[in-house]
Amino acid sequence: MPVTAVYFDGQQARRHEVMLSLDGDVLLLQGDAVERRVSLSALKIPPPLGNTPRLILFADGARCEIADNQGFAAMLPHAAASWLSGMENSWLYAMAALLLTLVLAAVAYLWGLPYAAREVADRLPDYVLVQMDNQFFASLDQTLLKPTALAPDRRQALGERLQGMSLPPGGVRPNRIEFRGSPGLGANAFALPGGSVVVLDQLVDLADNDEEVIAVLAHEMGHVSQRHAMRQMLQASVIGLAMAWYIGDVSSLLAAAPTALLQTRYSRDLERTADAFAADMLRINGIPVSRLADMLRKLEASHRPDATKTEKAELMIDYLSTHPNTEERIKSLRGR
Repeated sequence: MPVTAVYFDGQQARRHEVMLSLDGDVLLLQGDAVERRVSLSALKIPPPLGNTPRLILFADGARCEIADNQGFAAMLPHAAASWLSGMENSWLYAMAALLLTLVLAAVAYLWGLPYAAREVADRLPDYVLVQMDNQFFASLDQTLLKPTALAPDRRQALGERLQGMSLPPGGVRPNRIEFRGSPGLGANAFALPGGSVVVLDQLVDLADNDEEVIAVLAHEMGHVSQRHAMRQMLQASVIGLAMAWYIGDVSSLLAAAPTALLQTRYSRDLERTADAFAADMLRINGIPVSRLADMLRKLEASHRPDATKTEKAELMIDYLSTHPNTEERIKSLRGR
């Protein structure tokens, strides 16, 4: 049976109402001031796409659009819906494709991205790490940190004791150890992405003895040795770039980058790795592993929510504070 179609000659925008029919292996096209006979082998017929009109493309640039998909399929069975178009029009295949996409995205996020971040972090040259930490210090010293109030000889004694301790296999010493004060942030120590360690005065004041301070710093050295902070920052950056690409506003990403860094927290596996490194380091140097467990308890108590904290301080504490599974970590450390 003939099928109605709209014909464009490829030269003008004028549309022509035509009728399509077959004469053996020749397509007949007849209509308003249009009459063509073209061998089917000389035509290009793209596969169907949903319920959109079917197309017939001519070698000279002309084309036909056929809205009657069923009539077209009856006239040209070989050009009917392919297995691919059948899948495209199937809810079952669509849901399966969506599920597969979500699974692949989850695999990439949970395993692929951490692996890539670890490989990149391990290959960054030292001079890049030093420059990065210099930039972080310049920014933090102007916003969240203040000069330390600890006496120079106290700082020197802690630094020399830490630097003189033996390290477990694969251990790396911090690029630098800096003391700062921050009443709003509270007691803590943290590693920067470039491998420097910051010790806050409030942590030293919270500890009952130097071994408790050293225990926390040994934990941070575990993060430094595995470049955990750099890996987490790279992962957060990739996610941020992906969101900026999707949203189309890179400027918002640049503005939010510092906050994103502060909101990045170590995963449970990274915390366990740093705890294990600290336990080995303390044991090698004759310090009870329980010193770290005692400090975790004190740090958790000192960082309980306080309505008087500023929003910025709360964000920073969220980054610097111990992971929520503190009880699990304490039990693990006391069992070593």
